[in-house]
Amino acid sequence: MKCPYCGCEMQNGIIQADNLLSWTPDGESSFGKTRWAKSPRSVVLAPYYFLQPAEVEAFYCSDCRKIVIDVPDQN
Repeated sequence: MKCPYCGCEMQNGIIQADNLLSWTPDGESSFGKTRWAKSPRSVVLAPYYFLQPAEVEAFYCSDCRKIVIDVPDQN
């Protein structure tokens, strides 16, 4: 994949977390009573499953140090 910022080739890889992996809008909190809590406007990047970590495919550009992640469909 070509980097949308600088045009260099990006390296494919994964990002993992021990719980829900999400993006939360500025000014909101994703902290709650459980490790799966999220704010109402959060975007889930990778769900957490009981026996495996949350995992999402990502592309990394070592030239401009950006990461690109496709957001899965939100059900």
